[in-house]
Amino acid sequence: MVFFFDLKSLIQPQILVVLTYAAMLFFSWQRWTSLIVDIGRETHLPLRILGGELLYRDVHYIYPPFAPYFNALLYAGFGAHLNTLIVIGIVFSALFTFLCYRINRKLMPPMESSIATALVIILCVFKPAGNLILPYSFAALYAAVFSLATVLFTLRYAENKNRQDLVLAGIFIGLAAITKQEFGFAGAATVTLYLIYLHRKDFIGLLMDLAYAAVPAMAVAIPVFALLFLKIDWQILIDDSHLFYTNIPESLLYYNRFRSGLDHPVSSFIQMIGAAALCMVFTIIITFFSDRTRKLRSNLLVLFGASAIVVAVVLFFFFDEWDGSPLRALPFLLAGIIFVAWRRKTSIEASYAFLFIIAVYSLIILARVIFRVPSGGFSGSFYLPASLCLIAYILLQELPLAVKKWTDDESSFIRARAITRSFCIVVMAAMFVSFGYRFRTKYVYEIAAARGTVMIEKESGPVIDAALKFIEANTSAGDFIAVVPEGNDLAFLTGRRINLRHQVLQPDFLSAQDELDAIEALSRDNVRYIFMPNRAMQEFGKVEFGRDYNQTLGNWIEDNYQVVRVFGISEGQKPETGKPPYFIKVYERRAL
Repeated sequence: MVFFFDLKSLIQPQILVVLTYAAMLFFSWQRWTSLIVDIGRETHLPLRILGGELLYRDVHYIYPPFAPYFNALLYAGFGAHLNTLIVIGIVFSALFTFLCYRINRKLMPPMESSIATALVIILCVFKPAGNLILPYSFAALYAAVFSLATVLFTLRYAENKNRQDLVLAGIFIGLAAITKQEFGFAGAATVTLYLIYLHRKDFIGLLMDLAYAAVPAMAVAIPVFALLFLKIDWQILIDDSHLFYTNIPESLLYYNRFRSGLDHPVSSFIQMIGAAALCMVFTIIITFFSDRTRKLRSNLLVLFGASAIVVAVVLFFFFDEWDGSPLRALPFLLAGIIFVAWRRKTSIEASYAFLFIIAVYSLIILARVIFRVPSGGFSGSFYLPASLCLIAYILLQELPLAVKKWTDDESSFIRARAITRSFCIVVMAAMFVSFGYRFRTKYVYEIAAARGTVMIEKESGPVIDAALKFIEANTSAGDFIAVVPEGNDLAFLTGRRINLRHQVLQPDFLSAQDELDAIEALSRDNVRYIFMPNRAMQEFGKVEFGRDYNQTLGNWIEDNYQVVRVFGISEGQKPETGKPPYFIKVYERRAL
């Protein structure tokens, strides 16, 4: 009996979090990137900084400087290798997980918090289309951790009113601000709005508390940006790197309109209504089967029918635009939580303050995708964790209590709690199996190079492998190559160098002078080989490099280089950018 009691005491709910993280890490091992897209910038940029190049001036970059310089420091200490980034990705994703658990614990008991955090691990940390181990942007990973830390310390201040927590929140706001802009803004806005929520008309108290967060935030951020302006021409920072959202290229505006849903705001809003109706359907089903008194069932059936009709109509008209994800309705949910929490501020329950803080942060961080909240893709992992915590809280805590209130029946409450727990666990198990299967069946081709080994898709794997082997056979370590429009990981993995200032040749990012500077760099260093992957840029409104954008640079390449190999194309096939199969063209410099 003593042994059984001791064993039971050792099996804590938190073990679910640890086991979920460990299992997903195992099933996804070395399967965290597709190469070429984004990862080339992340791997090669710190190496260029380590080689003496100055960020912004010598190498174009659109985020604040923390991530590339921090990663350069890691390269200096542990070696320029993919494993260095993988290890720091694991460390920061574990911190990300820990912060989500601590945030959940402010709302829920250990078991419910563990279930909610396990959902975040599967749906955010290890999502195949956008995981946090080798993310599309390490700046986004680091900034997400810093902003979640800001949320946690704001919650701690709401709980105990210890101003030391405001100081710590301010430090993390500063760190987020020098890492990725929108996360710093989200953290700062969350603290500010919570203090307004707390003090209301007490302006002196508001300003005093705000100073405790603002001073350390500015103490971290201002010296960094001041140093940048001392070392680098202000026009590069303001007009060229867009650090303060100035002089934004049209292609990026196009991309952001699409991501936010503002390209078609009316249809996006209608899809949000459909998603809200779908959430209502789920809620009605759970309530229906929880109600042991049966007194709610007739009304529930009417509501179910009306909600189902709305979902069906929206799907019928917007089947190609809405994937059926209920997450599209998140802005409605978050706005509702903020409204209710604001109205109930006088309640002695601290949970209303907690809900206000988390909902405010969640809504602000979703601003970039406000009408088109993603359920997948590369960016959802950074935008969704706090919202997922709230969804789990509503399912595991509030909905069973609501059923108890509506039915005035304890047994209905117990059943509702069992159903919502079971629902979350089933979703978690289904996603675990689905993602694990996808990792193991999609990422099956091993790429082994001098600076790292990864498993990538079977469609692109042989093509990238052939290109890497070509580079190793026809160039020497330290030689310059070029990869356009992106894919500098080909240089990183083989130990070659890149001399183009722009790491990714996105539409509208290169001015006419930038194109001439790129031509001059290729000529000056006598770059022998240029590699051109099948990388379309349709998300930026244009498709093919050299044809739809950067024609000056593209025409110069065609005039001064010749195609010597096309990996991935069978004899007789014509390579077309943006269409299968995947290919990489190899251009060799013509004889001068």
